[in-house]
Amino acid sequence: MKVILYIGHHKVGSTALQAYLSQNWCKLAKAGILYPAVETRGFANNLKKALGAGDQRVAQHVNVREPHSALAYRMISDASDRSIPPQFQALPGTSQMFRAINNQADILQPDTLILCSEAFANFGQVDPDTITRLAKHLPKATKEIQIYCALRRPDDYMISWHGQRLKVGEKPAPLQGDGFKQYQETIHFNYRLAVEAWTERMPKAQLILRNYSDILASGGSTEDFVAQTDLAVPDKMITPGRANPSLPRAAFAIMRRANKELARPAAHALSVYLQKNGNDLSPVRNSDVEMFGAPQRQLMAEAFAPIHAYLNALTGQEAFFPDIDQMQACCPVPEEDATRQLLTALDPDAMPEPELQTYIRTLQKSF
Repeated sequence: MKVILYIGHHKVGSTALQAYLSQNWCKLAKAGILYPAVETRGFANNLKKALGAGDQRVAQHVNVREPHSALAYRMISDASDRSIPPQFQALPGTSQMFRAINNQADILQPDTLILCSEAFANFGQVDPDTITRLAKHLPKATKEIQIYCALRRPDDYMISWHGQRLKVGEKPAPLQGDGFKQYQETIHFNYRLAVEAWTERMPKAQLILRNYSDILASGGSTEDFVAQTDLAVPDKMITPGRANPSLPRAAFAIMRRANKELARPAAHALSVYLQKNGNDLSPVRNSDVEMFGAPQRQLMAEAFAPIHAYLNALTGQEAFFPDIDQMQACCPVPEEDATRQLLTALDPDAMPEPELQTYIRTLQKSF
């Protein structure tokens, strides 16, 4: 049996891939490809499919769509003081999840077993022993291991990750000024932390390290994953829609204030509205908004140089990110200007709640 470990990174299409694997669970299982559940909601969902409902393009509970994120966050919680994200509800213990995966592998005897979670990228920084623990609990029938990891150019990635944090209600410091330093010593900038421990703890595994730009060129996260791992998927698979919408850059400062000034439900409602409408309403194209400034971009480029050298050596490429020089190139519109233009374009009366109508009017006057 071949085991494929998708270890992230964050913001590279992992949610779309997880939706693809979970929505097509029945077809994949019949083809000898197992995307194993780890808890009762997942088991019930898969049983329903097997009993005749079949695969469907429907919204799924996060425990069903992302079972191995549930496993990863439980393992991280076991090894550190980090808590499990609240969306993962009523999880069993780690040993029970491992037992569930192994029982499914023993009974169904797949040719390929896939464990897929961007949260695995955290293991090297949190505690490399979590990788060893995972390796020890892979099914006994495992004969081959592939580790697939996707990475974005760090300036582009940090903007996307920062927006994700704002989108879900967190309160990070702004990226302007010296904002990148909040990520500098983490997997969100130092990609060596995300990758190296996996190569050390699973030295016999095949590492597939992919540049996100190449993934997009190949058709997307699912298409690239299938091609790079030589996965023989059946015909007529369900193709999920976009799984993880983003905040436009011009909305970052709005959500940073909203997360501090509004109650959580109101801030969430505003976030959802801006995810859905912000790009269409903003007069500034998203890729034209500058989030760092020239001095900080220079510092980022210098700090990333040895990390890039590591990736080059690991992959045998002259430049893992061929466009790495673009990391120092500023976009034409400063964030503050883009935010002001978006605020001007917002119609307070279009907000989904009266509280937000008042809030947007206040921001328009004070920003």
